[in-house]
Amino acid sequence: MIKQYFLLVAISIVICQLTFAKTIKVSTNSQIAEANKSAIAGDTIILQNGEWKDCDLLLTCNGSAIQPIVIKAEVAGKVMITGKSNLHIGGNYIIVSGLEFVNGQAAEGDVWQLRAGKTVANYCRVTNCVIRDFNNPKRLDENYWVALYGQHNRIDHCTFSDKKNLGVLMAVILDDDRSRQNSHSIDSNNFAGRIPLASNAGEIIRVGVSQHCTFYSNTVIKDNVFAYCDGEAEIISIKSCGNIIRNNVFQECQGSLSLRHGNNNTVEGNIFLGNGKEGTGGVRIINEGNWVINNLFYKCRGVNFRSPLAIMNGVFNSPAFRYLPVRDAVVANNTFINCTPFSLCEGSDSERTVSPKNVYFFNNIFLNKKDTTLYEVFDNIDSIYFYNNIADKAVKQLLTKGFTKQEVSIEVLKSTPFSIAVKSNPQLDSIKQMAVDRLAYGLPTTVGFTRWVAFTATQKDAYNGKGYKAEDMGKWTAYPPHNDTTINCANTADIYKAMKVNKEMISIVLTGNNYHFTSPIETSRAFYIYSQHKHLIKFSSAAQMPAIFIVKAGSVVSLFSLKIDGKAVKANSLFLTDTTGSSNHYTFGVNDCTFSNFGSNNGCNHIFNASKYVVADNINFQNCHFNNNSCNLFTLNNETDNKGYYSVETMHVSYCQFTNNNGSMLTLYRGGSDESTMGPKLTFNNNKIINCNNNGELIKLTGVQQSYFTNNSFVNANKDKTIISYTDKVRALHEQNNNQLMNSGSVETNKFVVNVK
Repeated sequence: MIKQYFLLVAISIVICQLTFAKTIKVSTNSQIAEANKSAIAGDTIILQNGEWKDCDLLLTCNGSAIQPIVIKAEVAGKVMITGKSNLHIGGNYIIVSGLEFVNGQAAEGDVWQLRAGKTVANYCRVTNCVIRDFNNPKRLDENYWVALYGQHNRIDHCTFSDKKNLGVLMAVILDDDRSRQNSHSIDSNNFAGRIPLASNAGEIIRVGVSQHCTFYSNTVIKDNVFAYCDGEAEIISIKSCGNIIRNNVFQECQGSLSLRHGNNNTVEGNIFLGNGKEGTGGVRIINEGNWVINNLFYKCRGVNFRSPLAIMNGVFNSPAFRYLPVRDAVVANNTFINCTPFSLCEGSDSERTVSPKNVYFFNNIFLNKKDTTLYEVFDNIDSIYFYNNIADKAVKQLLTKGFTKQEVSIEVLKSTPFSIAVKSNPQLDSIKQMAVDRLAYGLPTTVGFTRWVAFTATQKDAYNGKGYKAEDMGKWTAYPPHNDTTINCANTADIYKAMKVNKEMISIVLTGNNYHFTSPIETSRAFYIYSQHKHLIKFSSAAQMPAIFIVKAGSVVSLFSLKIDGKAVKANSLFLTDTTGSSNHYTFGVNDCTFSNFGSNNGCNHIFNASKYVVADNINFQNCHFNNNSCNLFTLNNETDNKGYYSVETMHVSYCQFTNNNGSMLTLYRGGSDESTMGPKLTFNNNKIINCNNNGELIKLTGVQQSYFTNNSFVNANKDKTIISYTDKVRALHEQNNNQLMNSGSVETNKFVVNVK
């Protein structure tokens, strides 16, 4: 009778709450603030459709498990949060839905923060929302897009695209006990596109930091799509314990899921769709008790830290921020299809000397018709135990015990799973018992990956089907279409006038013979300049100008079919990138052009000069001639902070001729010992260098991650001095192939320089 009484009381309370719950419509920031103060459990606050500029969404109200407080758009996708705006949640049982953050930046700190002041959020949810290109203006002005504090919060069915500035996109914070063992869920989202950051701190998700690596987070990351996330070596960086990464799709991402710090994390049921793209990785294993079970790695072509699977070497008595040794890891029931070799004892060097111990590697399948090598070994693997792994007969490598070679095809894998040959083993039986509680599906009863229905769905379009559902989102693209216009310019005044035309892309045709510049030409859009007949054009400039052309961040600049004489140029540079440190990248291309007679004796010190902190995705010089210049040609050595920053992701110099130049040809600098980036990458091929000299090296590369010198000829170049020098603090790849040195200086090599025959 007493129980029935209390039940009736509880029901009565709920009915009363439902009766008093209300809907509040708001149209201004001040109305949101008032609604937040007055909201009670069960209330719904509706934001009117339209643009909300400089919006500070501070939510400190409290709902209940039965009656959360809902803050939502009038129509999902029709409420645009712009300008300097934030979302801070510091209450309990709050749901935010349908908002789109675009065309702006965080007013301060993080864009979304599940904390208001010192009050953390608990049992809150942000769903069906968007953050797109909501970047701080300066690239090195670091922030998060989402900072998760508190416990039992959920981010789901959201889309995040095009983060450009420094900082993890989504960070799970474990500062104190209120945010540990948090059981957050990050699920069913689209993470769509992050261009290379050209430094560390370009992860998509990070759970914890190194100093909190022994704490349990228990965060679940599942059912998300990560598409074209190329920010740095780590797509997801796990730096805590007890996390689950399950059933996600990684589509053509130049990086890996890194179990960087922390123990007892589980990676289960994920699909890594490399699709043959360079740098696409899988899982990197460090620390203790981490499991990688029932994942598919499809045409992943990364190497080193970005290998399809990298089991790392550790540091003896390692501090938390370095590499604790791998212990008690399980790698089972995974399938690798046409992937580059996986790595055992990856990163072994004079510091990382501790090889993995008690690693159980069983029931994995390797189908490979492309490579002859299955794995690479860099240290002692005596304590890695291999059982019942199947390798394709096409693999030529002599494999360790525990691998069986047989004919493998994807059709067979999908239709007729391989049975387990070795069914009884005391160590594996123990793992099987633990798997009952640890894995969603338990250990598969067959060899290899089992989620083939999911793989078939991703082959159609991995991007669609997750995240925000508004019709206008579409698939992320790096470059939107442009509206072009062409303008003939007979003199400099015409050029200055043309630059004021309000078009997304302009093409300037130089029809005159002489152009005198009194101020720089600047643009942050797509900008093309060329001559139809490639007649000789003389440039001149006023003294003490920084440059003739300032290449601004966000621009796409192309020059072609120009023949320029720069004898009267007094500007410091012909081309200079802007000095704002913008988070936007640029691209720069020159084709079929001639540059002659630029000289430091007149004040012109550089043909192309890259300023600090602004990054080019690509710089390309092709089919060009550089004659009789007495200045530096390509200067990209201003990133001297030694933090792993650099000026260009990929640079190509191809089919060019350099004749009678005095000064540095190329300096490209990336300082420090960071190992998180693929760039800078230099290709220098099929060029002719004749009678070129410099007081130092002609070409100086510092910290360049990849360089390829192929089919170049050096004639009377820097005799008795250095033609090319390499300086590297971390592992790099430098290939020299079929280069000819005639009466020229030498190439200073190091252990990373390879002569290809």
